[in-house]
Amino acid sequence: MPHGECRALVMALHNNKKQRTMTKQQAIKTEPGVDGAASAEVLASSLAKKGYKAIGRYYSKSDWKRLTQTEAQQLIAAGLTVFTVYEDANNSAAQFSSETGTAQAQEAMRQAQTVIRQPKGTAIYFAVDYDASEQDHDQHIRPYFEAINQAFSEAGSPYKVGVYANGLINQKLLDDKLVDFTWLSQSTGFRNYQEFKDSNKWNILQGPPVRISGTDFDSDTMNLSQGSFGGFTHLVPQADT
Repeated sequence: MPHGECRALVMALHNNKKQRTMTKQQAIKTEPGVDGAASAEVLASSLAKKGYKAIGRYYSKSDWKRLTQTEAQQLIAAGLTVFTVYEDANNSAAQFSSETGTAQAQEAMRQAQTVIRQPKGTAIYFAVDYDASEQDHDQHIRPYFEAINQAFSEAGSPYKVGVYANGLINQKLLDDKLVDFTWLSQSTGFRNYQEFKDSNKWNILQGPPVRISGTDFDSDTMNLSQGSFGGFTHLVPQADT
């Protein structure tokens, strides 16, 4: 093939690839959010005015970081969508087991149903807050999420299951059909970060830290092209949760 035609073919292939990439990126509809351990009750209006649409808050045994009903009401009144994540450290393989999964699922449901009045059919994410390996998944994390699913099922499946984790664990649990929602950790050096990010299978993509009115949060991108990310915009009577 003549050099000129070869160069033209290479350029055409490059442009087609670039166009496909841009089209893929443009097809993703997103909105900005934040998540944090500190109460955002007094910052609800400020967050909304700065353009944030969603906020993630905690269920936990630790009361200092727990979402309260009053806070949830204020966040929703400001126009924010609330999403919840359960975490009690959850930062090493030793902290994941079937027993722990059952206990944390039951506590998460208790807080969602009786404290917050989180609507049925929305999600509770469960954190895997370290760079878990495939061996960790097989021996610890999969049994943990199997127990969560069983506990939810035995309770009538009031909520959907989500996971906060590295790319490897997000994909593994999707393959296991143990989660409905995925939240990719901000740690770009963790296993399979870029691969899972590029797949656009994530419902939430965590980003760099931000400081708003003296309070620290992590930024998030909500992938609306995946449909719901499991958040809620109203609370319901306890009998209906």
